[in-house]
Parts: sequence; structure tokens; C-alpha cells
Amino acid sequence: MTARTTSLRLRLAGTLGVVFLIGMVALYAAAMSYAKLAADKSYDRLLGGSALSIAETLSILDGKVQVDIPYSSLDMLSAAPDDRVFYRVVGPDRRTVTGYPDLPDVPQRRSVRSESDTSGQFYDARYRGEDVRFVSLAREIAQPGTTGWVYVQVGQTRRARDALTRDLVFGSLAPILLMTVVALGVVWFGVTLALRPLGRLSGELASRQPEDLDPVVTPVPAEIAPVVDSINGFMSRLHDNIDTLRSFIGDAAHQLRTPLAVIQAQAQLAEDGDQGDMRGSLVAIRRNAAKLTRLVNQMLSDATVQHRSDVRVFTEFDLLATVRQSVREAVPMAEDSDVRFTSPLAQAPMVGDRVMIGEVVKNLIQNALTHGRSEHGEVSLMLVETPDGYLLSVADRGKGIRPDDREQVFERFARRNNDEPGAGLGLAIVRRAVESHRGVITLGDREGGGLLVEIALPRRARRS
Repeated sequence: MTARTTSLRLRLAGTLGVVFLIGMVALYAAAMSYAKLAADKSYDRLLGGSALSIAETLSILDGKVQVDIPYSSLDMLSAAPDDRVFYRVVGPDRRTVTGYPDLPDVPQRRSVRSESDTSGQFYDARYRGEDVRFVSLAREIAQPGTTGWVYVQVGQTRRARDALTRDLVFGSLAPILLMTVVALGVVWFGVTLALRPLGRLSGELASRQPEDLDPVVTPVPAEIAPVVDSINGFMSRLHDNIDTLRSFIGDAAHQLRTPLAVIQAQAQLAEDGDQGDMRGSLVAIRRNAAKLTRLVNQMLSDATVQHRSDVRVFTEFDLLATVRQSVREAVPMAEDSDVRFTSPLAQAPMVGDRVMIGEVVKNLIQNALTHGRSEHGEVSLMLVETPDGYLLSVADRGKGIRPDDREQVFERFARRNNDEPGAGLGLAIVRRAVESHRGVITLGDREGGGLLVEIALPRRARRS
């Protein structure tokens, strides 16, 4: 059962939704900061004007600071009817002349450049449980008997400012929020539209018959093309494997039917005949059983090589030890055989499939013993090192193969004539195994007569 995870549509929409949400939070923070600054600038002008209006009424009478709070100085702050207003005038002796004596002090007084400096210092502070915006103006008094600085401090609660800030923030974020919702809807629709090719691809694959392994031709976007290519590659390999299996079953049924029928017929003759006929039948049975054994072994070897050439699991092994082991396993299968293996190497490290290389050596030896018999029927094997890898040569003293027939003998079940022994699989197995290692196999004439098979193998085989 296919493992299911979150819908791709939900993943894409969720990811974009998170991005939009983060953007909304960032926009909210930026809008809040900007709106607060704008609200403070608007109301600070009124607050500063109120403090300046009070400062203009400062006077000195009998060495004391006098101030007449004008009604207009506080009336200009009536634009915020819900806010409370506080004020204080501090004389040169740091005593409150008028107003609220417990107003918070200025956090850090800035230096005043001259009497004409009418700018004030604005700051926020907590007073009587509320956030209050204050302004502080400094005026220098220089009269006989009285010198120093007089400070005018006016404060206003932030209710109107905060309300204006909220109005500015929501006024600016409402269109953004609406656009975000619309954008998410467009994204959802776009993702659904973009995923339609996957639905068509799924429908095509679901509607196929089990034996339909043709490539997928449904048009898909470029991002999905690698997936379709992988599916097509998998179906192509599956098609080849099924064809190989069908071919193997068909070849096995065709090749095994004749020797089995002959064995059955000879056994029937031995059962019905006399003592003399029985011996001849047993000889024929033995001969056909040997032929059947060789055929079965070669077909199993062919199936093994085909499977491993498709899988291609390459590991490091000693080619010299593999050849020696294969010679020991192949030589006892034939009687009166003379197989000689020589090599100047102490070891031959190689990366490839040890089993396939072993099958190559065994099939070459059996091919030489089957088709290369003569009065001096020795089979010579030699392994030498080359600049690119290794060269394995197998030579016999048989009739050899004519140049015109050398390409044909690599085909499966191909024999030059029906009177020759063997099933015609040996060299086909060898060629498939060698080519799967990116090697090269060549057929030639042995000096003095016979067939020479040379196989060039790289030190490190690579997967295609």
C-alpha cells in the first residue's frame, strides 16, 4: 500500500500561507511604528504649541516668576476630548510655580542653545496609571535679582493618539489583508490548475492494461518530466525483463523437449528390447542426459548473467583468484581434458561482478573443450595486465571460426550446423557478461591452428 503524506496542494498553499502570514506580521509592525510616529507628530504640534503659549506669559514680579495660563493654551488640546491634560511651571529654584507638582521629570534634559530656541523635548511617561505624552520647554530668565531657567511642562494622555494610530494601522492593513486573502485564493486555484497534469498522468496509468508497458506520452510540465522519465525507464526495464523471461521459458521448452523425448524413446526401447539392444539404449540415454545436463547448466548460466547484468552490483575482487577457481570448477566436467592456465601476475584487483566473470571463464572453457577437440586438444588460458586493465585469452586447437561466422556465433542458440555439439549459448553468455563490464571480446585465429578468444576488461567497471 502506498504511503500517503499531506496533500501537495495543501503543502504548497500552507507554505505560501505561512509566508503571507509572516509578511502580514512584518507589515503590521511597520505600519504600527509608522502610524504611531505620524500620530505623535500630529498631536505633538498641538502639545508643543500649548507649552509655547504658556511660556510666552512668563514674567518676573518682585523677583518671583509669574505665569498667567491662557485659556487658549489648553483649548488647543481640546481636539482630543477624551484625553486629560496636565501642566507644570518650574522656577529657577526648582520649585513648582503652578500646576501639578508631581509630574515626572524629563528623563534627560537636552542643552538649550539660546533664548530663541523654541523647540521642546517630547517624551512618554506613566502618570496616575496612564501613558502620557509630555513636552518640556526651557526659558532662561535674566533679570536683576532673578536668573536661571524656567521650565514649562505640559502633558496629555495618549488616548486620542492611540486611537489615531489604530485607525491608521487598520486603514492601511485592511486592503493588504483583503489582497492576501485574494492572493491565497489565486494560489489555491493556480496550484490546482498546475497539478492537473498529475491527475491526467494518474488516470492514464490507472486505465492501462497490465500488459501495457509502453512509454507514457501524456504532456507534463518540465518539473514533472523527470518523474515521467523514471516511470518510462522502469517500465522499459520491466518490459525487457518480461521479454527475457518469456524468451527463456520459450527457449527452455523448445530446447529441452527434444533430448527428453529421445531419452524417453531410448528408455522404451531398452524396456522392450533384448540384452544387446539395452546396452545401446543406455549409451544413448547417457549421451542425451549429458547433453541435457549441459543445456540446463548453460540456460541457468544464461539466466544468471542476464539478471546480474541488469542489476550490476559491482564489488572489488581478485580476478586472478576468480579465474583459477573457475578453471577448477569447469575442468572436471569433461573427461581427458587438458586445460592450462598461466599468468605472470601475483594478484589482479578488479571492481566488477565476480559471479559473471566466473561464468565467462567457465563458458569459454566448455566452449573450447566442446568445439576445439583435436589430437592435441589442449586449452590454454592466460591472464596479463594491460595499461587499461586486464587481458584474458583462451585458445584451443580446434577448427576455429571463419571470419564470416564470427558475429553470428554470439547470438543465442546459434550454431554453424546442427551436427555440432552444444546449445549455442556459450559465447552469447560471454559477450553479455563482458559488455556489462564495459569490456571487449574479439575472436581470432590461434597460431598453429585453432580459435583464440581475447577479452579486455577494465580494472573498474562502471554502472550505466
